[in-house]
Amino acid sequence: MELVREPRLREIIEQITPLLADSQAPAVRQPPADPVARDAWFTEVTQERAKQQAQMSGGGRSLPNIEGVEVSEIRIPVTGGCGWSGCPECTAGSINAIVYRPAEVATAPAYLHFHGGGFWIGGGLDVLRASATVHGARARELGVVVIDVDYRMAPEHKFPIPVEDCYTALTWVASHADQLGVDPARLAVGGGSAGGNLTAAVALMSRDRGGPALSAQALNIPVTDSSCNTASMHLFAEGYVMTRQNALEMWDMYLASPADAHHPYASPMHAPSVRGLPPTLVVLGDYDVLRDEGSAYARRLVDDGVTVTMRRLPQTHGAGLPENGPETERLINELLRANLLKN
Repeated sequence: MELVREPRLREIIEQITPLLADSQAPAVRQPPADPVARDAWFTEVTQERAKQQAQMSGGGRSLPNIEGVEVSEIRIPVTGGCGWSGCPECTAGSINAIVYRPAEVATAPAYLHFHGGGFWIGGGLDVLRASATVHGARARELGVVVIDVDYRMAPEHKFPIPVEDCYTALTWVASHADQLGVDPARLAVGGGSAGGNLTAAVALMSRDRGGPALSAQALNIPVTDSSCNTASMHLFAEGYVMTRQNALEMWDMYLASPADAHHPYASPMHAPSVRGLPPTLVVLGDYDVLRDEGSAYARRLVDDGVTVTMRRLPQTHGAGLPENGPETERLINELLRANLLKN
């Protein structure tokens, strides 16, 4: 932490780091072959996630009431499964999403948000509801429909299930635009950390699969490279909240096989080309293990002719100055105003 220049940020890092002791990833990250052990593993992972989610949600929340915004919870059909008969999401064949809609607006652009959490936590309705203030404010101030997507998570739902869920959510929103009161010609996606990875991958999928066309993507401290071998990954390997070991564990949970590490929809830096992607915001942390891979992805976008805004803020991955959060949201709103509201 000696590289951190801001005294306030040092204090914040020191306060947050001990809290991570109870947020360890599952020790076993691949399902056992033995059927009995396999069922026990699935149960253990879901129970551990539930404990983490309860801590993140602050003990449970009800559907928020936000002035000027209509809030609803919906289910989006998805396909594929983890292979565990006890999985409620795969059994239901659908995922949750929370919709924040500006009141008294007939048709509006839509912004789909994909949460972070290392691909394995950060979801669940209770946790998603905790972000109601941010999403509700964006819906009200910009006049856009914000859709917070609760995709299925690793390690039981390996790549490509989470990213396919996110892309399916995008296509479902476009095909149900009339029902949602959404303009399918004005869609944007965004997310932070693992959610930034899913955002970048969904943008690639949208380009490669012929739509739905995207007007913008917001990549906030994104995961973009499975190699975990950049300069910042080694420079901030320990003592800056998220460690390099955390990153390696994250990829171990997410990928179904070593070959997936080079798939562009898992690791966007491996995309042969990023040409044709929408205008992009990239927000990075000065002391973040993911800093250099995010910067490298931004450079690739620029080199391939994509309009990019990149900003670095004084933060680690998981701790930042209090003003960084509002600044990040302001940057996202600027991106959306420029590209969703221009017509």
